[in-house]
Amino acid sequence: MDEIIISEANTGSSSVPEEAQDKKIRTIADALISSKILLIPASTIYGISCRYDDRKALNRIYKIKRRRPDMPFIVLISNTNQLEMLVKDLNITAKKLIEQYWKIKKPRPLTLILRKNDGPVGLITDAIGTIAVRMAGLKVIRDIISLSGPIVSTSATLSGTSISPKDISAVPSDIRENMDMVVRLKNALNGTESTIVDVTGNTPILIREGALSFESILREL
Repeated sequence: MDEIIISEANTGSSSVPEEAQDKKIRTIADALISSKILLIPASTIYGISCRYDDRKALNRIYKIKRRRPDMPFIVLISNTNQLEMLVKDLNITAKKLIEQYWKIKKPRPLTLILRKNDGPVGLITDAIGTIAVRMAGLKVIRDIISLSGPIVSTSATLSGTSISPKDISAVPSDIRENMDMVVRLKNALNGTESTIVDVTGNTPILIREGALSFESILREL
């Protein structure tokens, strides 16, 4: 199992030369393109990732996590142009929240449930035709996704457990030992999961409150 250490860009504390970081980003993206399963930092916790359209890798993740196949994963994107690969019919509520929480220098941990288009595979969508999407919060992860295409992200835990792994040591050994690559972030993560809001209708519905309060989200509308 390979391990790569990366740093978040533009923090002022990175000791990784830009050329070396770029090489690591390319290596990680190539691993995702090659159907590898990675332990990778999301914006708040460590998660398991593969390309969003890789059925074989997606099935492996379900088995590793011991997760029911009717519980789809969140998809991470690097820019709003990638939404065209995944969703359709964005309503005014969705557009406002995307503008406020995603189209900023440091996207915030808000996952939106949206209407899927005909592209995504069934393993990342639910029975009623929706898909959960989030803009990757870390610039270094967005740089990876810009090369690899959208990726799934699911907490690096066994299904049914309540831990939120903000460092590699908190990830269960049953998870770590089944990864093709471990991507370690030098910067600290805060350990709080994203907030999930359903915006398939004009009235937002809270699915899970996490790093952002639902009240603060409603104030943006």
